[in-house]
Order: sequence, then structure tokens, then C-alpha cells
Amino acid sequence: MQTFKLDKKSAWAFLGKLKDDFELIAPVKKDLVRFETIEDTKDIYLEKNTYFSVKEYFFKKHETIFQFDGNKITVPVAQTPKRVFFGIRKCDLNGIKHQDMVFTEQISDPYYTAARENSFLLGYHCNEAPSVYCFCGSLNLVDYYDLMFYDRKDFFLIEIGSEKGSFLVNKYKQFFKETAPEIKADEKIIYGADRLEKKDISKLYDHPDWKKGVDLCLSCSACTAVCPTCYCFELHDTVKTENPAQGERVREWSSCQVQEFSKVAGNHVFREKREERFKHRIYHQLEYFKEKNGINLCVGCGRCIEGCPTRIDFVQIINEMK
Repeated sequence: MQTFKLDKKSAWAFLGKLKDDFELIAPVKKDLVRFETIEDTKDIYLEKNTYFSVKEYFFKKHETIFQFDGNKITVPVAQTPKRVFFGIRKCDLNGIKHQDMVFTEQISDPYYTAARENSFLLGYHCNEAPSVYCFCGSLNLVDYYDLMFYDRKDFFLIEIGSEKGSFLVNKYKQFFKETAPEIKADEKIIYGADRLEKKDISKLYDHPDWKKGVDLCLSCSACTAVCPTCYCFELHDTVKTENPAQGERVREWSSCQVQEFSKVAGNHVFREKREERFKHRIYHQLEYFKEKNGINLCVGCGRCIEGCPTRIDFVQIINEMK
């Protein structure tokens, strides 16, 4: 992959130019560290990973699928402005890759696809784990970005990872003049991020130690809300009180951690017990998706642990299983 060396001044000037030409979205620190549209590049915060991922910009929390008025159905045109996302960590970039598999390869979701086609992904590589709960180094993540920024204190090394990345470099070539050697694999190691010791949990489903987490679980679904890869949703029809013939069908995020998620006609709940729901999420992330697609759905960001009200560290639970 082609690489460039940019001093910090040139790199921030580049981001400032992107802000003028695109909608620039990057981490900022307010109540929490989160991705927001940048008005001033001085607001960009890279000291810690964001509490929420960029998932909601592509797979929205609440989205209108179509509107109806009697027998007339109107489908909104999927329109998304051209956006540049900066400061996305390797875990979240792989999260986007896995959602791309679900929403563009396995099915063709026009809303997700439109948002992805109009986006540029500029990564920020972690030199060490930004959280004590990170375990991305245990999951064989891959390079998946348009441009990757490697922070070397006084300068950035920039690596091109796609045609979109090449487009940006050519468009703003005044910032990309000095080439640098190719970044080696050992320079991409994220230190302190290899917490998960057991890579295969297929034979641990009935292990009694799962109770350590189940007994603390509130079934609040915080884990799925902050997860960059969870893609479950529900469809609901809403109508207007003054005219029941008018309304819309909306898609909203859902969670396998609530009983209603697996409820079917006749009020039967397939995963009624909390333990069943608790284990289902972990097994979908680390086992079921891998059985189908050859890779883990989980990207090891640790948000589900950090965002859990009772701090259930399922990685530690798995590691301690005998």
C-alpha cells in the first residue's frame, strides 16, 4: 500500500480543506466522546475511542421505509450528502466491513448502500488499546479503510487503502508530497488489545460460569445499542389518529436482549430466559456469524462491557472457564 508522511500542521490543514468541501464527521468530546459534524477542526478529539460508533450514520436508529395514504405508497428517495469520516479506529472500520457484508452483499439495502457510497472512511490507528476492555487484537481484524492515519507524535504516516483514498490524495495532492516506506505488519500491532484467550467457545455453551454474567445482567440492551456490529431491527406501521389511512412504515433498531425480540404470534417467546438471551448475543458475535461467514461478527471494541451498567466483562468470564 502506498504511504505518505504528513507533519501535523499539514494534516490538520488537509482536514480543514475536507471540512470545506464535504461534511466532515469526527470524534468530539462533550458529555461523551462521540462522532459529530465538525465546524472547527480544533474540536476533533483523538485521545479516547468514541462511546458510540459511526454505525448510526449508515444503519439508522429510526428510518422511514415508505409512507402510505390509502392505497398510495410513497417510497422516500435515499439521499445522503458526501461525507468524510475521520478518526475511525480499526475495530469500527471492521464493524463497517461486517455491516457491509450484511446490508450490501447478503441483501441489497438501498438506504444503507446510499449512505456508504457517499462516504469516505479515514481511520486513526491505535498504537495501544484505548480502553482496558479492548480485545480487538484477539480477533484477526483486517485493514479496511480509504485512508489510515498512523500517529507518530510529530507527524502522521498516511496509508492508502482504496480507490476512494487515492481520489482524496489526488484531489488534495498539495498536502501529500513526501513518500514514506511501507508500514510493516509489526508496526500495526495494537498493544494491550489481546485480552480474549479462548478463540473457540463452541463447546462452552453449557458451562456454569455463564451465570457470573447472567446474574448481573439487567436485560437493558445497552450492549447492543453501543455495539458497532449488531444489525437487528424491527418494522412498525404507525398511523395518524385523525386519519388511520395515512401513516408510515418505519425501521428501528432492536435488541436480542429483550423478551419481545423473539416473541411470535400466540405470545410465545423463544428466548424467554435471561440466560438464553445473554448467551445468544455473545454466541452470535463470536460463533454463529463465524460459522456462516468465516469471520467473527465481534470486532473487540469492548463498548458492550464499558457501556454495561453492571460492567459484565464476558471476556474475563470466558478466559476463566476451565
